Amino acid sequence: MSISEVLMYIILFIIGAILGSFACCQAWRIRLEQVGKKNPGKWSVCLSCGAKLKPSENIPIFSWLAQRGKCKHCGANIGKIEILSELSLGTTLVTFGTYFYPKFVAVIAGTNPLPLIMLSLSVLALITVITIMWILAIYDAKWQELPTKLLVALNICAVIYLILQFAGFFPSSGDIGIFFANLKNPALSLLGAIAILAGTYFLLYFFSREKLVGSGDWLIAMPIAIILGNWWLALVVLFLSNLFGSIYGVYQRVKKSKNQIPFGPFLILAFVIVYISQSWLVSLIAAL
Repeated sequence: MSISEVLMYIILFIIGAILGSFACCQAWRIRLEQVGKKNPGKWSVCLSCGAKLKPSENIPIFSWLAQRGKCKHCGANIGKIEILSELSLGTTLVTFGTYFYPKFVAVIAGTNPLPLIMLSLSVLALITVITIMWILAIYDAKWQELPTKLLVALNICAVIYLILQFAGFFPSSGDIGIFFANLKNPALSLLGAIAILAGTYFLLYFFSREKLVGSGDWLIAMPIAIILGNWWLALVVLFLSNLFGSIYGVYQRVKKSKNQIPFGPFLILAFVIVYISQSWLVSLIAAL
């Protein structure tokens, strides 16, 4: 591994940790608005004592560790979800870096600048999608709700990503993004992915009257299907998300918890795993 690769992964982890901290902050801001409480504005504050946090108290991961997960002013617990969000999103961006690094090397070697521009815009759109997903996952995990405006923004960003993929400036190997070049009928496969993921969760929501899944879960499944664009990959996401949800459900039964299972985080986790491993998955599917 070259020094440039190592530096890239370090930078990606730092960016991911910052975005993970941002996701937690935005989830709380949206919650305060929804319950009619005062928004803290542009400054970060302690939700227990209201103290304005200094820049040294806002450093992702390090501040939490240095303060042992407590507010420096009042000693209230900050919560573990904050540092988990920073670590997990940092790790996710690093794994995305391992996926996209060979693609950047390939397009930089060419003489046409358009592939590099389009790939960069595609990655930026994907990072935006992942950040919104993280806010939704945190919100769903904490309050078992999914804010509508975030779901709308997520679907818009997914469509932008799809347009960038369809722009046609990538190498014809079809190994970037959603593998259109490897599909006999890309539009049909895309529609199949939407039907499998969004359609399944919509029917579960509609017929169970929110007992099995919530009203927002199918709206998270929709952009996942759009980004993957492959009905086989959609099936894998469907399997993994339900597997993760079932494991968590068993855990809740052991704890005798009556809380509703937040399904959004499991959908997002399954999507990240499938997206990163899609080259291997599509090759495996093609070999069957």
